[in-house]
Amino acid sequence: MSSVKSWKMVDVGDVSSEWDHNAERWSASISQGIDRINEQFGVPFFMDAIGDVQDLEVLDAGCGEGRSSRHLAARGARVTGVDVSSEMIAEAVSKESQAPLGTVYHITSCADLKPFSACSFDLVTSFMALMDTPQLSHVLQEFYKVVRPGGKVAVMVRHPCFFTPGFSVYSNRTGVRSGLRVSHYFAEKPYKERWKFQGQEQDAFMVTRFPYTLSDYVNTMLAVGFSIASLSEPRPSGEVCARLPNLAFWRLHAALYLFILGVKT
Repeated sequence: MSSVKSWKMVDVGDVSSEWDHNAERWSASISQGIDRINEQFGVPFFMDAIGDVQDLEVLDAGCGEGRSSRHLAARGARVTGVDVSSEMIAEAVSKESQAPLGTVYHITSCADLKPFSACSFDLVTSFMALMDTPQLSHVLQEFYKVVRPGGKVAVMVRHPCFFTPGFSVYSNRTGVRSGLRVSHYFAEKPYKERWKFQGQEQDAFMVTRFPYTLSDYVNTMLAVGFSIASLSEPRPSGEVCARLPNLAFWRLHAALYLFILGVKT
C-alpha cells in the first residue's frame, strides 16, 4: 500500500472542523429535499446495489447527519453511524429522536474505529465520504478489521476520473451544456472546493477534497484484504432523467459516481 496517497500533513481535526461548520446548513438542505440528485438517483442506486440488509449489523461510516443510516434502518438493518464531525452527529441524533429507527451514533474517525471490536459487523457502508478523508488506507484497514469474515463493504464516491481539481462543465455557442473539462487527475495535493446544491442561491459549503484515483480506491481495497465483488459506474435511466432533467447531461457524457462492493473472504 506504499504507493497509495497519504496526506499526513492534513489533520483529521481540520476536516472535522469544516464539516462542523457545514453541519446545520447541510442538515437543513437534506431535510428540505434540496439534494435531489443524491436522494433520487445516488441513494436508490446505492441501496439497491447493496441488496437485502434485513437484520444485518451495519456500520455506516462517514454518516454525516444520518441520511444513509436512516435509509439502511428503514430497510431493516441494525445501524451504527459514525462520523468525525460532532456537529453532524448532533444533527443525526436530533433526527433520530424525532423519528426513531433504532440507530446509534458515535463521534469517531473512520480511520480509528476503536469503539468497536473486531468482526462486529456484517456490512460496512460509506456513502459519498471517502473522497473527504486524508487517510484512505487507514480507513479501509479499519473497515476490514470490524467486518466479519464473509461480510461486505460498500463504498460510493464521486467518480474520481471526472471530478478532478480542474473539473468544469462547458457549453456550446447556444448555451447548451455540451461536455466536461477534467485536469490534474494525478494531483498530489488536497484542494478546497466551494459548491452548492442545484437551486441554492449562494455557495453554501467549503470542503477539502482528496484526489484519489480509480486505482487508489481499487488497489487499496485489495491491499487490505477485500476481494472485489462488483464495481459500478451508475448511469441514470431515461425515467430518472425525466424527473431530473439535469441528469440527462450525465447520462450522455460521464458517470457521477463510482460504486465498489468488497467482500472479506
